[in-house]
Amino acid sequence: MLHPNLQHLVPPFPGSISKLIGTQSPLVRAGGKILPLIAFQGQRPVGRIAAILNRAHNEYYQDRTGFFGFFDFVQDEKVAEALLKEAEAQLLSWGCGILRGPYSPSVNDECGLLVEGFDSAPMILMPFNPDYYQAIYSRLGLNKVRDLYAYYLTSDLVVPEKIKKVVERVKKRSGVSFRNIDLKNLDAELRVIQELYNGTLKRNWGFVPISFEELKFASEDLKQIIKPDLVMIAEKEGVPVGFSMLLPNMNEFMLKSKKHSGLLRVLNFVWQLKTRTPSEARLAVLGVKPEFENAGIPAVFYWESIQRGRKSFKGGELSWIEESNIPMMRSLELMGAKKYKTYSIFEKPI
Repeated sequence: MLHPNLQHLVPPFPGSISKLIGTQSPLVRAGGKILPLIAFQGQRPVGRIAAILNRAHNEYYQDRTGFFGFFDFVQDEKVAEALLKEAEAQLLSWGCGILRGPYSPSVNDECGLLVEGFDSAPMILMPFNPDYYQAIYSRLGLNKVRDLYAYYLTSDLVVPEKIKKVVERVKKRSGVSFRNIDLKNLDAELRVIQELYNGTLKRNWGFVPISFEELKFASEDLKQIIKPDLVMIAEKEGVPVGFSMLLPNMNEFMLKSKKHSGLLRVLNFVWQLKTRTPSEARLAVLGVKPEFENAGIPAVFYWESIQRGRKSFKGGELSWIEESNIPMMRSLELMGAKKYKTYSIFEKPI
């Protein structure tokens, strides 16, 4: 581990990174490329990076963007510079003209550099990094192109009465019903979520359509922690129009297992998973078809997530929200949520 003394850094689950960058990862199976690189000083590893060619992204946008991710380094600008140059050279050889990141390895996975909110650990599937990274990024010519925000909401927060009234009014007038995901018919539910994801989130900057294979790949791990009543699908006359997913924050268990290594870390994590419940959760995805957004459906999702989550959790994160998504941020603030972390995406011409 490069930063053993960084209090809030959550170590990856053993084997999880090799799974993401290996030949069976959805990005590689879809024709993309991932080249992982490690920097050494003598025999000591001092940094890493991955050069990433995401063909699905470039076909969707008809551009030549190359990506970098899994970018970590000791507090030495020369190490970071050497790694970035190697990634740039590889991306140039693949025909790319722009370098963008960090994406580890895609927008549908951990992405962004933490630039505000270092005083607490990251939630599940969110990144964390030392605070000196941003200054080094800047000196290496990486320029910020987008901010992504994380909001926090405590379960004991009293939601304004007017919000309650709006939610009840929407439920009565919209004719939209909400149901839990059916884990016994997971493949069919993943098809529904795929259609909703691609139809409701395509306005997000950097959006890339998600394939069924990607969802299936992600579900292999997530189905171990998902609670059916925390993954909701909204329907109008039996037709899906939106969905949301609240994930228990398993990073709490990974932090507690941090003092162990290898098999002991895995065993400690599994023991906690079987015997304990995380105290927090993360609302990781929320999408509503455009024609239903103005009907107040997003507000109902937030309301339902709060009501269901407060039974088990002391609070939770809502992330990430793109900086241009003003309506969603206003809705969160009306609910009483506070912005507490900021992540940035950077790029530079190659």
